[in-house]
Formats: sequence, structure tokens, C-alpha cells
Amino acid sequence: MEPNVRLVSLPARAEDGNKGSFGCVTVVGGCENYLGAPVLCGKAAYRAGCGLVELVVPEIVRNCGAPGFAEAIWNCGAFSSGMVPERKNCVTVIGPGMGTAPETAEKLPALISSAAMFSRTIVLDADALNLLSRDPAWFETVPENCILTPHPGEMARLCRMSVPEVQENRAKLALLKAEEWHQIVLLKGAHTVIASPEGYYIILPYATSALSMAGSGDVLAGIIAGFAAQGKPAFDAAWLGGEIHARAGLLAAAEFGSSYSVMAGDLLDHIAPAIANYS
Repeated sequence: MEPNVRLVSLPARAEDGNKGSFGCVTVVGGCENYLGAPVLCGKAAYRAGCGLVELVVPEIVRNCGAPGFAEAIWNCGAFSSGMVPERKNCVTVIGPGMGTAPETAEKLPALISSAAMFSRTIVLDADALNLLSRDPAWFETVPENCILTPHPGEMARLCRMSVPEVQENRAKLALLKAEEWHQIVLLKGAHTVIASPEGYYIILPYATSALSMAGSGDVLAGIIAGFAAQGKPAFDAAWLGGEIHARAGLLAAAEFGSSYSVMAGDLLDHIAPAIANYS
């Protein structure tokens, strides 16, 4: 088993393009306890270059988040109905801040099913993964070639093993499960692993506590979705998203002089220089 060593590039960006040229990211999530997660995800998608962000969220999330996120489209009706709206060139992120309430669990299959009808790529993150893990055969109900973004705890639940077992051989496990589940697996943590169902993987060379805070994963999911919306294949979008996310964390830590005080919102401010300096 050898890691893939090919390079991944930023999406091409035509100067005469418009918002439709750069795709749409739909973020499904949020609940009373996690009001900010969809906002962090949506802002990160914009910073990664997508043309439009739609947030499918409960009303309480819109009411609290809309004043600070004027660039987003807010869709509470779609969240209530449990159906992802149809949009062209769309990537759907399901899970940031969604919570695990019974009524949310009931909506998840319909949300994933409708996203599969309209989306170029689906990113399953956070509580979407936690809810799926309740079913031992969850991967039989999910469309193939989604991007899964578990941290070690979520991976442990999906695999029905302990966190130490997950961490024992991260690359081998991610690749094994990517092939078994027919999904792209991005296993977060120090030296993030991205594995493909086709049998190749990459290990990112970054380990920094600047990314070890609540909301960091929401930013990562948004960056990945933003690149996928611009046409990057799912594996490349996950790889590139992981690269830019890590570099944004390092830049934020360098600005503050240490990694102690970096917050997820600070990552948003460093996506642009991470992209500008990417090579």
C-alpha cells in the first residue's frame, strides 16, 4: 500500500465567469445548540471560491445567523420539509451543527436521498455521520462516492471500534473503509488521511493544534464543498480542502504567535492567503 503522490491543483477560474460559473454549495444543518456551524461552513465555501451558498437550516439558526451572513440564501422551508432544494452545479454538505434529535434523525434519509438527485457531490460531516452510525449497515443506504469527513471519534462510531483502534493505523483503516463503503474517507486529525474507494490515498504532512477547536471541521467541510462546486473531482476537492484548511491554521497561528488562541472564525480569515500562496 503506497500513498498517491500526484499533485492537486486549484480549480480553474475564468475572469469572465459569473456566480453560476463557480457552482453552488448547499449546507444542511444547525440546531438550537449549534447555531454557528452552518454559517462557518457556508462562509468557508465562499472563501474557497464558490458562487452561491444556500443554508438549509431551522428558523432559529437563520434568525441568529442572517445578520452576520448577508451573502447567503436562507431556506428554512426546505429544512422543515426534509428536502434539499434543486440547484445547478450544486454540492451539498449535510451535518454541520445538525444535532441528533429524533426529528432530525427522521429527516436524514430524505435529505440524503434528495441531495443525491440534485448534487454533483455530497459531503457528509459531523452529526450526519453520528446519526448514520446508529445503523450497522448505514453504508448500504448512502449513495456512493460521497465525501465523509469523520474525526477519530466519529470514525470509531462508524466502524464500531474504539478511538485507539482507529488511531493505531489510520491510513490502513481509512483505505480499507473507503473501499468497503465505496466512499471517499477524509479521516481528520494530525496527518489527515484522504482515501479513495479506487485504492489510493494521501497523508497530509500537517500536525498543528491550531485546528483543534470547535468549528474547525465545519470550516473544512465548507472549503471542500467550495472546491467541489467549482468542478474539482471529489477526491481532489477533499485533498485540496485539507491542504488549504491546514495551511490556514498555520497562518493563523503564525499571526497570533502561537496556536493557543486560534478560533474557527480565524481560519476563515486565512483561507484567502492560504489559497494565494498555494503551490
